[in-house]
Amino acid sequence: MSLRQRAEKPALAALVCTGLLAVSLLAQSAAAETTTSQTKPGKPSMIPTAEPDKPVVFNPKNLRRLDFKVQGKSCAVCLMGIQKKVKAMPGIIKVAVMLKRPYGAVVIYDFTKVSAKDILEKAKKEDKEVKIVEPTDFSIQKVPTILIPLYGIPKSPEIRIASP
Repeated sequence: MSLRQRAEKPALAALVCTGLLAVSLLAQSAAAETTTSQTKPGKPSMIPTAEPDKPVVFNPKNLRRLDFKVQGKSCAVCLMGIQKKVKAMPGIIKVAVMLKRPYGAVVIYDFTKVSAKDILEKAKKEDKEVKIVEPTDFSIQKVPTILIPLYGIPKSPEIRIASP
């Protein structure tokens, strides 16, 4: 080992030690902050980023399903904006918009609180490029667990089993 390498070794060791000391002090101060700023009992320590869904009260006899295609917009932000606008309406129970072609949308709603016409107008409101195509509205008996738009179901090729 050269004289220069021997001289650099203690300097490097000193830097490593001071770096570890700094990390240790930062960790101690962070721990002290969390112990001094405790939250009140029963309150969550984290702030939720999104509001939880509020339970929607509806009569199962008044359920309807509205399916339609969205044309004129294809970016995820625009499509999710349509979903958000419709979901905020009174009487809407569930909404789903597909983020891939053919950009189908489905809305489960209580027809005594909102009409299909109002939903379609809200979906294309404030955006002249959005077109609603092939709306289909029909009565349903219960709210489906998973929403898949009728226009979002890909057509699968016929499956053929080879005979021996």
